[in-house]
Amino acid sequence: MAKTGDSSIFVHGMKKFRILIAAVLVVVVSVGAYFSYQLFGSAFHSGKASIRLHNNYNQDSLILALEKAGLSNTKAARYWIPKLGYKKVRACTIQIPEGCSLYALVKLLKENRYQTVNVTLLGSMDESKLSTLLATKLEVNEDSFLNALKYKNELLPSPFNDTTWQALMLPNTYNFAVSTTTSGFFKRMQSEYKKFWNSSRLNKASAQGLTPLQVSILASIVTKESNKTAEYNNIAGVYINRLRKGMLLQADPTVVYARKRAGRVLNADLRIPSVYNTYIHAGLPPGPIAIPNAAALEAVLNYKQHDYLYFVANPTFDGYHHFSATLSEHNAWAAKLHRAMDARAKGK
Repeated sequence: MAKTGDSSIFVHGMKKFRILIAAVLVVVVSVGAYFSYQLFGSAFHSGKASIRLHNNYNQDSLILALEKAGLSNTKAARYWIPKLGYKKVRACTIQIPEGCSLYALVKLLKENRYQTVNVTLLGSMDESKLSTLLATKLEVNEDSFLNALKYKNELLPSPFNDTTWQALMLPNTYNFAVSTTTSGFFKRMQSEYKKFWNSSRLNKASAQGLTPLQVSILASIVTKESNKTAEYNNIAGVYINRLRKGMLLQADPTVVYARKRAGRVLNADLRIPSVYNTYIHAGLPPGPIAIPNAAALEAVLNYKQHDYLYFVANPTFDGYHHFSATLSEHNAWAAKLHRAMDARAKGK
């Protein structure tokens, strides 16, 4: 039979054990609640935010970007982000929702590891607008990209150079990985260029006595001559007729390109000593004066056969042109335009 003292000691021991268990449970629950709060509670003290991550980011760069977006607990983020399986930062842009937790943030980062983006190249886009667009969308450095266009280096694929790079760029909407670099962009453009210049288009160019580069040069002039794609075929036909007759192209957009300044072409501009000035140099300029529109490329390859050698803007200012086969008719319409322009100026 157990002694009363032993029973008392046992009961007292059990009480201590229960207290200890309760204390442990409190600690466990508290720690669990703390970590749960860190993981599933709001990790940002501000509302919605957007962050852009780059190829060269590490965990420190990631945390810095998150801090700028309103991250409220840097220490927790440093611990949990790699613990949850996001150790290598990949280029992407993520939209952080209001009340975003660390767990939800890591899920976002993982989901966008191989993020892609649509990039739309437009006809007539110059190197400045193109470089800015690519730097905004991809992992392209503006300065290195511009240097690749302006100077001979290994980035711009052969045979393109600082004079002909526009011919490589075919206007369209392309889906790129956000992590695409300058080198990757050029490789993609070279691939698209080879797809575009299939046997059918090469045969059409050859039948006209033109190389793909010459088609692009002519198409770039057509692109700059009009905003109305419906008259691209007629404009292309005028320039092809002039080339075949040995006439000067006398294309105002080439003068504007040589002048490096937009605006109305003046008589003094026609004497600018540049190889791009088609008022003093026969044939095509040495390279495109802009990225040619896709419609302009097709217009050159499938130009409308006619007898026109001249065209001038309509005096109604509707954006279209009047085409003429003779110089006398052209001069008459040019006079109408000038009178309309003078009248408009006086009206102002």
